[in-house]
Amino acid sequence: MSNKTRQIKRQAEQQSAKKNTTATAAEQKRGSAVLVGIVGACLLAGGLYIGGWFNLVTPAQIQQCETEVRQIYPQLADQQALLPKCNNRHMIEGMSSPASQKLSAKQVLDSLDVGKTVDLVSMFIGGALIGAAIAAFAASYRIFQRKRGKSVD
Repeated sequence: MSNKTRQIKRQAEQQSAKKNTTATAAEQKRGSAVLVGIVGACLLAGGLYIGGWFNLVTPAQIQQCETEVRQIYPQLADQQALLPKCNNRHMIEGMSSPASQKLSAKQVLDSLDVGKTVDLVSMFIGGALIGAAIAAFAASYRIFQRKRGKSVD
């Protein structure tokens, strides 16, 4: 083989290596945007779950809670205080526990107040995760736009 043939082969190999490098760089950019999007989706799902938006109360649960309140607390004043609270998931869980029969109506209402504090904290954490998810989605959008060569700043 002559020197010219070797040079041509070497140049062809270098050009194909450059094309492969450029293709992998574009794939890495696309992959990083997809990864950031997946992280954003996970954060969003976690935020919704922790925030309590998936913990909905069904009408059957409300009816069961009302039945249990009427059975456990025969006095009308106690029933009037507790029945409106049967749409609260903490109240439903409390009425279905065996310890609920040993508590007075005032103790049940006090424990529901503690549950409200826990709900506020979980909503705050859920909201923070949702905010992080929005930031991750914005970052993935910026990565996609930069990959296309568009200015996003």
